[in-house]
Amino acid sequence: MLGLAVLFATPAAAWGPVAHRVIARVAARHLSPAARHEVAQLLGGASLADVAYWADEIREQRPETARWHYVDIPLRATDYRPGRDCRLTPRGDCIVAALERERAVLADHGAPDVRRAEALRWVVHLVGDLHQPLHCADDGDRGGNEVHVTLLGRPENLHAVWDAGLLFASGLGEREWVQRVATRAASGDTRGTVVDWALETHRAAVEHAYAFPPSRRLARRWVDANVPVVERQLALSAARLAHVLNEVLPK
Repeated sequence: MLGLAVLFATPAAAWGPVAHRVIARVAARHLSPAARHEVAQLLGGASLADVAYWADEIREQRPETARWHYVDIPLRATDYRPGRDCRLTPRGDCIVAALERERAVLADHGAPDVRRAEALRWVVHLVGDLHQPLHCADDGDRGGNEVHVTLLGRPENLHAVWDAGLLFASGLGEREWVQRVATRAASGDTRGTVVDWALETHRAAVEHAYAFPPSRRLARRWVDANVPVVERQLALSAARLAHVLNEVLPK
């Protein structure tokens, strides 16, 4: 239970470091030779996994990017409306707009390498965040941050449970998660737009993340039922990240 103790000692922000590294490690396996070469050039030899959590590490220094990590589509909504869900504020707009902007910078081979390298870091991170169910849905509770639950008897909030709690509660380490996700990512559906992906993740929030028992006690049966949902979301994220990079990186 040490992993859970360490996890719950830190505030929730996004998929935890393990999830982001798993997504990046699996995506790296599916890069084309040209995309793999461009990644190495832009990151100075660092791997996608090395930079996957960078966007969370700089959040305090870049408060104008705080809202880039999520989009608050109302829980009962069935569509995405920029005017409602992605308004520009001093803390940024939303993940849909941010990902589309950073993807465009990354695809611009005339842009300075230093700027494209930063865009690559953002794309790696934001594609991951886009697939965390509670980063695309809100019920007036800050994406589940204000929903108090217990996970296997430990007090927690719902957002943190989906950020990393379920990964740790599965009992699997990063290597095992990479193996499981890699198997599913090979057949992951990469069709659609960023908006399509956000709405798909929103549905996962409605059907799974917010479908907790009235007691708010998330016991082993609930964990076992939702670990496959996390696995699916990680696999989709990895497949789509590789797809995006293969599409925009080669010259």
